[in-house]
Amino acid sequence: MTHKLLIGVLILGSVFLVAMDYPPRGTDYSSYRCPGGLVSKEDPVRDVIDKCGDPLEEGRISNKPHRVFVYRFDQTRFVYYFGFLNDRLVRIYAVNCQQDDPNCER
Repeated sequence: MTHKLLIGVLILGSVFLVAMDYPPRGTDYSSYRCPGGLVSKEDPVRDVIDKCGDPLEEGRISNKPHRVFVYRFDQTRFVYYFGFLNDRLVRIYAVNCQQDDPNCER
């Protein structure tokens, strides 16, 4: 694993942990309309990828069965973090793009 990728996964994991416990500036959703259709909590990973496409980034929280997908749709002001537990969608969390967020520069 490259140094840059490792740092990105660590940052992503930290952001997700904060998002899971302390949503300081974001919004939780029970469902979200992706370009390919509606995804909702409890949907399997495969359905999310089929409807939302490949994420900008994907990470895992070490020693835990959590996965995190990062999306930004149509250059909106929001970054979406889709959290999975045991390959089922458990959280959809959106935050406003911040100037120092590398996902907002894409």
